[in-house]
Amino acid sequence: MKRIAIAGILTECNDFTSALITEADFERVELLRGDQILERNDGVVGGTLSELAKHAEFIPVPLLFTSTIPGGALTDQCYTTFHDEIIERLKAAGSVDGVLLLLHGAAVSVSVADIEGELLESVRKVVGSKIPIMVTLDLHAHITEKMVALSTALFGWETYPHMDSFTTGARAADLMVRTLNKEVNPVQVMARVPVLTSAINASTERPGPFFDLMKKAKKWEHEGKCLSSSVFLVHPYVDRPEMGSGALFVTDNDPQSAAKMAREIAQEYWDRRQEFEPQVWKAEAAIYDAIENQSGRSVLTEVADTCGGGSAGDCVAVLRALLDIDVNIKAIYPVVSPNAAAIAIKSGVGSEVNLQVGAEIDKKWGAPVSIKGTVLKVSNGNFMYQGGVWDGASGRMGATAVVRVGGIDIVIATFPTYEWRDEQYLSMGLNPSDYQLIVVKNPMNYFMTYSPIANNFYVIDSPGPTPATCKALTYVQRERPFFPFDTDIPGDTVKLYGAVNQN
Repeated sequence: MKRIAIAGILTECNDFTSALITEADFERVELLRGDQILERNDGVVGGTLSELAKHAEFIPVPLLFTSTIPGGALTDQCYTTFHDEIIERLKAAGSVDGVLLLLHGAAVSVSVADIEGELLESVRKVVGSKIPIMVTLDLHAHITEKMVALSTALFGWETYPHMDSFTTGARAADLMVRTLNKEVNPVQVMARVPVLTSAINASTERPGPFFDLMKKAKKWEHEGKCLSSSVFLVHPYVDRPEMGSGALFVTDNDPQSAAKMAREIAQEYWDRRQEFEPQVWKAEAAIYDAIENQSGRSVLTEVADTCGGGSAGDCVAVLRALLDIDVNIKAIYPVVSPNAAAIAIKSGVGSEVNLQVGAEIDKKWGAPVSIKGTVLKVSNGNFMYQGGVWDGASGRMGATAVVRVGGIDIVIATFPTYEWRDEQYLSMGLNPSDYQLIVVKNPMNYFMTYSPIANNFYVIDSPGPTPATCKALTYVQRERPFFPFDTDIPGDTVKLYGAVNQN
């Protein structure tokens, strides 16, 4: 029998917001201990378990797995609590033959710049240098040299919008089986270039630069030139040294081939860097243009307030513009504003309320807006995700109210939640197809969701911790030069590390 430990701390962090992630945030979303992990049949956990189950001699040893929606850095207490519990459970489990770590790759705590790397280091101290450790990651991971050096193989998700956490878990478990059966001897090389951009032009499902890079990498993988390929657009909303994007290849004891393929993808990434910068609109201009476009519905994405990128969800730039323009256009708008939600719910359905909305949690991105409206609906804010990373899992907005101001229905939640499709709106009894103007707060999933019903899409340039272009942020730890601040950098911009440590 071969015993495979399974553990993970999975979330994405943001260094530009003041809203820290605590243990309560993980408890609200997903916190599984021991045999609770074995009950999961979906997501990255379900994928690893399903693959191991194909091999009777491989026994999962579940430790702790927890995930939550993105936010600021983890508090040190939160990170230390989960880190220490994983290590103690690993020690208590006794001898294991392999470790599967289900992580994100862009998590930090207040004091720890590389949570994934530190967790890998701690696991290595327990299991030693020869036990294989396979790690699953979001394709927005920040791949540090420590992560590459201490793992046997890293696996990035293959799709954006993210639809393959299950299959990525299965891929990692499959290589674990093949490695322990001595069928292969994995080695890996990462190639990184100094490019930080938002994910707006990084879909794997429609034409664009990231689509092409992923397609090329996966073609080589499917042709058998490597055991695994990953292309990474680094999450640009952490501020850490040497961040960058690129590619990682795992081969069967062929580091030179891994390096060659990784370098080619990374070089093309650098050569096409300008294509990743999006076209943006000011909120007022987008609204006026949407009003003039009577041909169909319009979607405005207030991407700078993306909860799925670590924002608190309480920026209100687009709402302010809608109210200032004061047209009777039917619009729907989401915001996190706990005090406003509480007042609306206490007042009751049908009540007239005066509220201060937004800027309650992360106050540095603008002032709240004052509204006078009617409470239309109230709810406990619970809903079910229909696909994506948390497919089948419960989402919890907390106490939530819908307040109508003129033609605008404002969904006011207590907690931020990840936007996959339109689950939040539908859970409140609101159908986006009933509105002329739909506001969302995500950089990618909006197109998948609304392209069947909308004709016009606008990426909004507004204040917030997840802006459409990184030019809007001030980096301290990520040293210059890097794109988009430096459009041309002399010399070789590709850095290789892993089984081949050379430029």
